[in-house]
Amino acid sequence: MPRCLAGVLVALILSLTSATQGSPPLFVFANIGGGELGLINTDTDDLILVKVVDLPDWPGQKKVLKQHAWVSSDGKTIYMSIDATAIDAEFPSPAGVVVFDVNEIDWNAGTADISIQKTIVVSPPGTPGVFPSVSQVHPDQPIATWTQGDFTQIHGPSFRPHSRFSYATVLTDDRLIAIDTTCNTMAPMSPYSYGNFSRQTHGLAFNRSGTLALGTGYHYDLTSIDVYAFIPGLALPIPVYSFPLRKGRKRGAFTHYTVWLNNRYAYTATQQFARTSLTRRRSDISSPGIWLLDMWTLNAKRVVGTARNANGKGVFRSASDVNIANGKLYVAEEDTLDGTFGDDGYVAVYDLSRPRKPRFIKRLKPDVELPADFTVAHGLTVTPDQRFVYVASYASSYIAKIDTDTDDVVKYWGSADGLMAPHGGFVAGANR
Repeated sequence: MPRCLAGVLVALILSLTSATQGSPPLFVFANIGGGELGLINTDTDDLILVKVVDLPDWPGQKKVLKQHAWVSSDGKTIYMSIDATAIDAEFPSPAGVVVFDVNEIDWNAGTADISIQKTIVVSPPGTPGVFPSVSQVHPDQPIATWTQGDFTQIHGPSFRPHSRFSYATVLTDDRLIAIDTTCNTMAPMSPYSYGNFSRQTHGLAFNRSGTLALGTGYHYDLTSIDVYAFIPGLALPIPVYSFPLRKGRKRGAFTHYTVWLNNRYAYTATQQFARTSLTRRRSDISSPGIWLLDMWTLNAKRVVGTARNANGKGVFRSASDVNIANGKLYVAEEDTLDGTFGDDGYVAVYDLSRPRKPRFIKRLKPDVELPADFTVAHGLTVTPDQRFVYVASYASSYIAKIDTDTDDVVKYWGSADGLMAPHGGFVAGANR
């Protein structure tokens, strides 16, 4: 039997069992500015930066933008998404996923033996980003330049539980991609495209059974969370429903991530402040907040509003990411969509004893729990045991480690450690 087919058969058998194996203490991320793959030992806090752009078979130019890194549960395979570059660049690069083999990590020596297995090409060099034209119509909502990607970008990776498939989304258009991890090739029929339903999606967040996934709308005036269903053994996402983030005439818009509390409830957070030229005539935009999605009633409810200052109980800055650990909701708040960029950044923490009424616990602030020059809390990553949460700031080049028992920062890494725009973190054993 061919190796790839045998791998598929073994993966299918394993997916039907409930047995789990421990994962190595490994956190990975893309160090965008330095051209490196970042590795952190979640037990010892050791950091290793691997100059992947110097490895044999690195695709295209060394300056190609690296977006996300994600790692298999056994820590033996790492994936990194890369952007397409201009076709007339000196070394044009495709948009795709670089697959690495992790041969050995020596934490004591601070070295890692990592090689490139292959590059999965999604789009050729020069493939443009596809966004609707948008302009400012309200003083509280300017149009940020970072929201308009020139070329194809791949974001939001995840692993589908009880399957052999990993997913990512082409943020710059409407495609969803699935990778068969037994062969590290595109799954049948991938990429998948569902037009306006799937456009500007930033990642698929799976429930524990791997039967449903939630997709975001990571752009102006995208005001729903999309639900996809999955058939065991098949990679194909089936679009089934969209949760409208709506309360009266107001709608929540511009969502970056979602997180499941259980098989009934999930949370998402919004970033947009006010109307744009894309806002529907009879609608309005609610300011940043947290929304609860109820899979039983198929309703969405805004359960956390907006704070007027950093001491308020609501969302203070645009809510970029949400994640759950130790019975609490962690919210990354970034200063990227209002009139200025990167003045500060926060992490808000809420108790989830009552899912419909999250209770504010605290907000981690720059120059208090976080480094004084910390800005743009962008991505949150949770260890499988929910003991620690990592928050990354590409804008100020920090990664902070939060103890979920005390909600204190127990370690951080910064530019002095070689970080240059860390982005897209992932922990071995996690699904996203």
